[in-house]
Amino acid sequence: MVKKIILFFITFSIIGCAKRGTPDGGPKDEDPPIFIRSQPPNNSSNFDSENIRIYFDEYIKLEKINSQLIVSPPIEKSGYSIFPQSGASKFIDIDLKDSLQKNSTYSFNFGQALVDNNEGNPLPFFKYVLSTGNYIDSLNISGNIRDSYNKDTDEFITAMLYPIDSLYNDSIIYNGKPLYVSNTLDSTNFNFTNLKKGIYKLVAIKDYNNNYKYDPLTEKIAFNQTLVSIPTDSLFDLKIFKESPEFKIFKPFQNDENKINFGFQGDTENLDIEIKNEFNLNSVVTFDKEKDTLYVWLENSTYDSLNFEINNKDYQKNYVFKFQKKELGKDSLQLKQQSQILELSEKLSLESTTPLINVNNKKIEVYDRDSIPISFEAILENYTNLVLDFEVLPNDIYYVYVKPDAVIDIFQKTTDSLNFTFKTKKISEYGKIFFNPIQKKYPLIIDLINTKDEVVDSQYLASASDNCVFENILPGEYTIRVIEDKNENKKRDTGNFLGKIQPEKTYFNDEIIKVRANWILRESF
Repeated sequence: MVKKIILFFITFSIIGCAKRGTPDGGPKDEDPPIFIRSQPPNNSSNFDSENIRIYFDEYIKLEKINSQLIVSPPIEKSGYSIFPQSGASKFIDIDLKDSLQKNSTYSFNFGQALVDNNEGNPLPFFKYVLSTGNYIDSLNISGNIRDSYNKDTDEFITAMLYPIDSLYNDSIIYNGKPLYVSNTLDSTNFNFTNLKKGIYKLVAIKDYNNNYKYDPLTEKIAFNQTLVSIPTDSLFDLKIFKESPEFKIFKPFQNDENKINFGFQGDTENLDIEIKNEFNLNSVVTFDKEKDTLYVWLENSTYDSLNFEINNKDYQKNYVFKFQKKELGKDSLQLKQQSQILELSEKLSLESTTPLINVNNKKIEVYDRDSIPISFEAILENYTNLVLDFEVLPNDIYYVYVKPDAVIDIFQKTTDSLNFTFKTKKISEYGKIFFNPIQKKYPLIIDLINTKDEVVDSQYLASASDNCVFENILPGEYTIRVIEDKNENKKRDTGNFLGKIQPEKTYFNDEIIKVRANWILRESF
């Protein structure tokens, strides 16, 4: 009997210990952990310890510590370790493996990583601060980072301060380390604390590899136009942007018998590709901007090699391409329609799988639903998009007949007889938006953007006398983007850090625009 009582008592004790949370029916624990003490004490000066232990009033765990923890000035991740990485504990251990800089104030900001073990209540932005000198630096600055082109801004943007001294130059952002770092975490705000008095360069990057170095090919950047003198009461508003990389073209490769692929980066507006062999060879160049690839299509590929010369403004490159000996597939000519529904804002078009070099209008016929022939202009875009341009009317049906020899591609091939049908909707199935930009500097680029971040319509206003009307808009949710075209080149220009150029100013409407069928909306901002 005694053994049974002892066993029952032990079992009850274990169950009681396991259920450390709130008893059933009681209020939910919403209190964050409480910092009790640390060794050495928080805000210690003349710090010379190799270990820090921070105590709390309850069991805690660290969530997403690698992305949430901000150490400033930065310490290499191999230079310290944090416990616990998993599981729960009533304390945090920080083991310092590298020596700290002399006369410097360090802060370990845990962001939202520190939570209680039971309910996950965070102790937000808990900081442990130490100084290797005689005092704790106490100055601070703060600000906001917004995307210069998109309405939504990335999370976890790293803000950095570089001291302006004899060692500073602008290239430090590529190969050096900042003195102080902060992070927006899951907001758009940054806050530097425990700073020294001085003059600094303020830069922010979307630091994908967390190395505090700017990689212009993959990362976005923002910078304050002027140097920052600390102390200051100013709030800093930064616009983050993706730089346009310098043009570069990469070694060609071949996947198809009559097509050579070149990967590239940068602007191709002034690109020229020449085949420098002495024999004559018909070729066509097409672009796939989404894949950053251009294709050189060849009428035939019976040669051993080709010599290419690529020029783009000051850029010049030569490649010798040797054809593969193995048998490869060959593209065949097909004309396709993207959809049988032709929106009133679209042009009737047919996509070609191979580049077209000749179009015979007389062998293409277009009729409406009443079998009345439609006059059109044939326009060839990028060699692969055949546009039949005419006034598209609502609630109609268009029949397109393509006869043999109507189109000829680079391989001197044509199609069989083809028939296509396109239908348009009633005008009442669309909405309309009148937009009035307020207090903006003209000229303006006005973009209407859907929920997929696609520009469904774009208009250019040269002056305030121009009107902006978005017609034939499908029901749905939209955003309006306004870009001040400062250099009047009718396209959006990004910034450049080394050139000290900020991106062109961009504005968005605050609320989503909901377009309904047969509705007219009036928007302004």
